[in-house]
Amino acid sequence: MSFLNRFRDVFIFVGSLWAVFALNWILSGALYQYGLVPRHMETLPGILVSPFLHGDYVHLISNSVPLLILGCLVSLERSGERRGQFRSVCLALILFSGGLVWCFGRTALHIGASGVVYGFLGYLLGSAWWRRDFRSIIIAVFVLALYSGLISGLFIPMKGISLEAHLFGFLSGGLIACVLYSPKWNKYRAHK
Repeated sequence: MSFLNRFRDVFIFVGSLWAVFALNWILSGALYQYGLVPRHMETLPGILVSPFLHGDYVHLISNSVPLLILGCLVSLERSGERRGQFRSVCLALILFSGGLVWCFGRTALHIGASGVVYGFLGYLLGSAWWRRDFRSIIIAVFVLALYSGLISGLFIPMKGISLEAHLFGFLSGGLIACVLYSPKWNKYRAHK
């Protein structure tokens, strides 16, 4: 499998963030109406749409770089075992973390892919915990060395930043890793 094929889904996802940003800029911010506002029924589609909306270039770049790196690591993590790992994990993260923000987040407009970034972080660390194989542990050590600063984003509120998306993304990523790799869950899957 070539380099580009292995990471194609990651590049498509990040490219789509930039395409939506450009479209929103052309439309003078009209797409912000599709963002996520917790417990407002009309913004329920924002669970799927809000990760694609970003406030400005700095916001988009600050999500794009870790999405590329962590997304490629998610793709690498099981590259020989199952195709579509990135797509499955990414979609699950968007649904779970967005759903939790919609249910429990503070009433504000939540946009951006930082929940997915934190979800990938939680997933890769959870994967190493549950799998305990050499590849997963090396990936987790690399992620911690590179992105240990993200951990503060789980606990320190900052104006204009969705702490809820960070926290629920991280927890969702850990939960997805647990379901995929925990011996308890694997025991149930083996009997299907």
